[in-house]
Amino acid sequence: MASGPAFSWPSRPLPPPTTTMDADGIILQPQPKDKPAMIAAHMAGLRTDDEFFNYLKDNKANTAVIQFGASWCTKCAEFFPTWYKLSKKYTHVKYAVAQVDTLKQAIRGVKYSPSFHFYKGGRLVDRVLGKEPQRLDDHLWMHQD
Repeated sequence: MASGPAFSWPSRPLPPPTTTMDADGIILQPQPKDKPAMIAAHMAGLRTDDEFFNYLKDNKANTAVIQFGASWCTKCAEFFPTWYKLSKKYTHVKYAVAQVDTLKQAIRGVKYSPSFHFYKGGRLVDRVLGKEPQRLDDHLWMHQD
């Protein structure tokens, strides 16, 4: 048998890459967006603190309900169809989904995923924790303008 160079596994995990490159080796930088991503015509996706606070400022005149969740959260994914149906039922409310993985200041006080926070005049007035459809339906009904 031929002997070759010895191979050994790294003793610790490799760090994740700090930059993204395309096939030509050019480093890609994330581009800022003018508006938050829209999940649906009536539901925004919030990924940064600036998007979150601007969304609250833009919707001060309305009741805004924001679901705090994560892409890895199975309960969030299971409950999303119900959340979407409720958002179609109560059209007077503004809806958004916030990613807890990418927010820093906006997630203070969020201890459970999914959490639904109700804002009026830019201030937190109510919250629903967990995936309880009837409870969320009741709170949406209660916050009708």
